[in-house]
Amino acid sequence: GGGGGGGGHLGGGHLSVSGAWALGRQRRVILLARGARGYPGDSTTTASLSEASPARGAPRPRHQQKPPPGLVVAVGEGAPPDGVWNGLLAWRAAPLNCRWVWGKKDAAEPDDGDNAPPGPWAAVRTLHASDATGAAAGAVADDAGDHHHHLPSTTTTPLPSTLAECADLILRTADPATKAALSHRAYARFVRSGDGDEPPMAVGSARPPSSPARPAKPELVHPKDVPKPKECELGLSVAMIHNIAHIELNAIDLAWDTVARFSSLPPASLPTEFFADFAHVADDEARHLGWCLQRLAEMGVSYGDLPAHNVLWEGAEKTADDLSARLAVVPCMQEARGLDAGPRLAQKLQSRGDNRSAAVVARISEEELAHVAVGVAWFRHLCRTLGTDPGASFRAHIGVHTPESLRGPFNHASRTAAGLEPDWYAVGPEYRMGHEFIISAAAEGDTSVRVG
Repeated sequence: GGGGGGGGHLGGGHLSVSGAWALGRQRRVILLARGARGYPGDSTTTASLSEASPARGAPRPRHQQKPPPGLVVAVGEGAPPDGVWNGLLAWRAAPLNCRWVWGKKDAAEPDDGDNAPPGPWAAVRTLHASDATGAAAGAVADDAGDHHHHLPSTTTTPLPSTLAECADLILRTADPATKAALSHRAYARFVRSGDGDEPPMAVGSARPPSSPARPAKPELVHPKDVPKPKECELGLSVAMIHNIAHIELNAIDLAWDTVARFSSLPPASLPTEFFADFAHVADDEARHLGWCLQRLAEMGVSYGDLPAHNVLWEGAEKTADDLSARLAVVPCMQEARGLDAGPRLAQKLQSRGDNRSAAVVARISEEELAHVAVGVAWFRHLCRTLGTDPGASFRAHIGVHTPESLRGPFNHASRTAAGLEPDWYAVGPEYRMGHEFIISAAAEGDTSVRVG
């Protein structure tokens, strides 16, 4: 990692940053993957994670099965040990995912037949080998606005030498498809660095923009002015996939902003493995965005044909100087909403006969569990090293930054599997409305929670 001044702080308590994180680095997990690269397990785990770590390429375990419909999940019921998702190590160890194309029924790796990669992803396929050897190759489409299924010409854009600088470059890239393609190239370079004689890519440091570059469209409006899917003149499927594409675009930027904005913390304060996790998240979100752009093109529309809102990035702006708040608001709250809404959206699309869009949404929702789990694991780690209760800290951050955003219905099974306990965010025996919890906590005199 790199040093440098400025940037965010960890937030909370009077324990020094370096002292807090040093306490939590006593246990580490070593994953053998193209040369050893260390990844930390959450130090609350009771067993040696290094013994349980699968090698890169090991199959991912199936997610914890959901309880039958209508079953109320009690607090703590089905929770993973110490709040760490039981699939997190396998996710970290998984091989580089190159399934950028949505095939006939599922995500697929690109080929020269039906699964031709769309837009700038074509150049990623061509130049992947060059990036693996550290050559300066790029994937920026000359026809940057075209996300359809033909192969555009490309220009060469060298990747910066550090992960944080790559994050900064991606944040300053406006075209969604190019942003996604660059995200995969950056993560692939980071993962493959250190092979042979090439030194590992350093985290480095960067000073990211206050807001990411965006295309001219879509128009950003108040959330209430975004057309409801059932009222959208372009159709329910288009509206839903467009909304998800917008979420995934923001998710890419949120992950890279976390890498870049907190890279200026000294290496002793924040380990390289933190940045590796969020770069991995960005790579996943890039694939998700690619699938959505492809599906929109198949339906004859493009991203930007409908208005969208800026609520997701507002969460990043509010937490730009506090890592604890960033983790609470973005992965633990915003990303967790995907666990709640994804299965419902997939069912609605399927009921309308759009099985292809439903499959895309279902796969995205399934993969979002890992992203929530990453945020929860690091949030718990930070709370432990700062000596704070994670549930109380989560409620405090949400109460300050986004009190209106924490509302049900909640997918308790997936949230609990990811390490989010229902008593962090819900109220009453059925845990329905998180906002009611915030109001009731404030009414009871809990000054750590603020309403409005």
